[in-house]
Amino acid sequence: MHPVVSVSLTCFVVTAMLGSSGASVLLMDLTGSWNVSSAARGISVMGQVPGSMYTALMENNVIKDPYYRDNDIKFRWIGQENWTYTRNFEVGSEMSGAKSILLVAEGIDTVSTVFINGRQVATTNDMYIRYTWDVKPYLQTGQNSISLVFQSAVDYAAKEAASYPYTVTPVCPQPAQNGVCHANFIRKEPCSFSWDWGPAFPTQGIWKPIFLQSFTSAIIDMATVEVMPDSTGKGWVLRTKTYFNVSSGQSVKGQLKVTLEATGISESHSVTVSADRNWAAFDLTVPQSANVKRWWPNGYGEQSLYYVSFVFVGTDQDISFRQLRVGFRTIELVEDPVSSDPSHGLTFYFLVNGYPIFLKGTNWIPADSFQERITKDRLRSLLKSAAEAHINGMRVWGGGVYESDDFYDLTDEMGILIWQDLMFSDALYPTDEDFLSLVRREVRYQVRRLMHRPSILLWSGNNENEGIVRNKAGQANYTTYYNDYITLYIKTIMPIVTAENPNRVFVPSSPSNGKETASEGYVAKDPRSEFYGDTHFYDYSMDEWKTDKFPIPRLTSEYGAEAWCNFDTLLSVLESSDLSYNSSQAFHRQHHPDGNPEMQNEASVHLTIPPESTPDPKRFRDMIYLTQINQAMSIKTESEHYRRHQSSVLPDGRGLTMGALYWQLNDIWQAPTWASIDYSGRWKMLHYYAVRFFSPLIVSPYMDGSDVNVYVIMDQIPTVQVRDPDTQRLRFEPERKVKDGRHDDLGLLSKVEAAITGTVTVEVYSWGSFSPLRKWTNSYQLNTTAESVFRQNANSMMTEAGCTSSTECFIYTFLNNPADGVNNWIFLAEPKDSHLRKAHVTIVGVDQAQDSLREFNITLTTDAIAPFVWLEAGSVFGKFSDNGFIIITPTATVKFMASQDVDLNTMKQQLSVRSLVDIY
Repeated sequence: MHPVVSVSLTCFVVTAMLGSSGASVLLMDLTGSWNVSSAARGISVMGQVPGSMYTALMENNVIKDPYYRDNDIKFRWIGQENWTYTRNFEVGSEMSGAKSILLVAEGIDTVSTVFINGRQVATTNDMYIRYTWDVKPYLQTGQNSISLVFQSAVDYAAKEAASYPYTVTPVCPQPAQNGVCHANFIRKEPCSFSWDWGPAFPTQGIWKPIFLQSFTSAIIDMATVEVMPDSTGKGWVLRTKTYFNVSSGQSVKGQLKVTLEATGISESHSVTVSADRNWAAFDLTVPQSANVKRWWPNGYGEQSLYYVSFVFVGTDQDISFRQLRVGFRTIELVEDPVSSDPSHGLTFYFLVNGYPIFLKGTNWIPADSFQERITKDRLRSLLKSAAEAHINGMRVWGGGVYESDDFYDLTDEMGILIWQDLMFSDALYPTDEDFLSLVRREVRYQVRRLMHRPSILLWSGNNENEGIVRNKAGQANYTTYYNDYITLYIKTIMPIVTAENPNRVFVPSSPSNGKETASEGYVAKDPRSEFYGDTHFYDYSMDEWKTDKFPIPRLTSEYGAEAWCNFDTLLSVLESSDLSYNSSQAFHRQHHPDGNPEMQNEASVHLTIPPESTPDPKRFRDMIYLTQINQAMSIKTESEHYRRHQSSVLPDGRGLTMGALYWQLNDIWQAPTWASIDYSGRWKMLHYYAVRFFSPLIVSPYMDGSDVNVYVIMDQIPTVQVRDPDTQRLRFEPERKVKDGRHDDLGLLSKVEAAITGTVTVEVYSWGSFSPLRKWTNSYQLNTTAESVFRQNANSMMTEAGCTSSTECFIYTFLNNPADGVNNWIFLAEPKDSHLRKAHVTIVGVDQAQDSLREFNITLTTDAIAPFVWLEAGSVFGKFSDNGFIIITPTATVKFMASQDVDLNTMKQQLSVRSLVDIY
């Protein structure tokens, strides 16, 4: 949405805000309280807009929490009914006397017929479109009514599928999802029909702002900006385009002024617009002398942002205004030969402001089944948690929604680059003209809405649909599905995206093979190739604590492991009798087929599973803890694996892995999923680990065959691409020169020397002693961004250390000074086989930080080394400075930062701690 002004008043004059005189542009806010009714059920309640019928019913106590136990099934009838939204409003003589009165609906979910004063105005059938209708002929001075009569999305999709000439798969979700069918036949949030991490709540309602707007001749509808370097590469050009709503049959002249705020740069042009040509475009030049600051990804520099204002004054003195916020940065996708050997494929990495950036990231799903419950504070908490984990890239997954302006405001401010999927996921789609017409409007609108944002990295046509088509190869219907895929993504979507936003990358699918996909007719033989583009990787049968079966791709945009959410998060939606790993409700909340036994099997490879005789809820808490250990260790192992391969090419051409986006950051409800932050906002163990494995400087030990191999990996410093003169193999080396004399490179360059030199210490510990048996210290100077700095045979190390068995010892390593906190550790044997001592980890002190009701210092003691020390704060929301860690000293201190004020006694009562041996 590009708001003209705040619409908190019922009706007001835009020119008053601008301090101008002349004709009035009036707005009337139609959000707030509406009647929500179902004639078939005899239900009539007052509900809020933006909102859905589910939250309206819940707020009026017609239903309880939809997330409670199996209410998603019990309340299935709600999504199968047709609901009507109605309200009255008053139109004054000033508004009714205007030549044009628009009804603007930022988002309607989804299939509805719109009536004003009992007369049909329009129909809707796409929740992602901003609808605008001239409703002056339907309005009257005084009292008016508006109704939106919705059709069940479930019913609509089923009828569309039934009338289509052939089956478009998938017809229904897997039974474990407890979902509804034909999500691909309606332009609505696909996961509202269920997913393997979320419930089915096929909403109806007005999910975004809705208002009336009156004017005389022409007003600004939306504006777009593309930020590009000028021909010298030292200044900038803002390519602007302004779209207008124009009264029917008129050609309107006026003055359009575009200003880059805080710089004194502006341009004013006389423009003429009409219904047939409703736009004006011109460039704004930003010379080097303006000294604008660059926008950088998280960790590389500041996220400098500038407002661009658009003001249009028509000859009749109608005045309208828009304001966008932009950042000055360049992004280039590099797809060049990896080496002189063509079989080695192409690179796939991004240059941001001229520097190669390793994308450290995750994937985003809708934060709630009911969009109206997602506040900016909730988004800020989740995205701040991502930024604190050093995440600089995030994929907005294609089975949800194009996110809110609040979401993208925050990613712009936090420097999180967005890999933006279009909303098509894990399905084939119809390609009749009615469907394609909707898609054209949707894609055009969403690209225009978001293209000015510096955090948008690229557009992706869909999630995993190229692979779905490839999997149809050899089947009788393959040609039909292939042609449909080309029609939708290549002939329909791609031309729109590249025409509207030509200076941003478009990839047809994720995963895909980049340029290679295009050369293979846009459906590659292997869309998950390790030699091109991006890949997705999941294998629940492998040992994910070992690296030998992980791919070594150019970039991994999805990989993950499942774990239960935190125990305290479940208490609001389960009864005490449900708190068992094998309860019917535990299986009901698991939407991944065989997910609960699968998680247990994965954990049992490494960890001892508590016997079934262990009483609940203790056993359930233990199992949650074990699944979170397994998830955290699996994703840590895989993430470090990808980072280690960022600057090397294997003999077969694999390597130069320049991105790792784990699945997934957040949850849509309280359940076992792949998320690192659960629905309540509590961090799972994985997120604490992400803070470490995505840190700018890490030490990364792993078992490389029979050797302990230790890497140092660094980023957030400037790097340069270097090719071997003989093989032309690419690598990334630290940059030591200011690029083009740019002032904002100096901060990056200052980090280089400190990052590339240091000492690494590798220690062998016995589980029975706080003192290492043996240590090795090496100095290093890195020539690339990821390098091995220590390698030695594990058995030889144990022999030198006097360790008699791998079950008795483990490896601990750190850089420079232990107090710097750059450390890591690995087992030499499986934890379940290791001779861990019965450590008694105890909280011996909780102190409130001075002048703070939210920060606490927690002192722990232990009588033995304890792995996977896990602190919980019960009903107190917040996060620890570290968690899931190993204690190798008799005492340790951890901080807790509460989300709200809390007194010391409550904090002490709610705190608990455990380590691995506590479950045996």
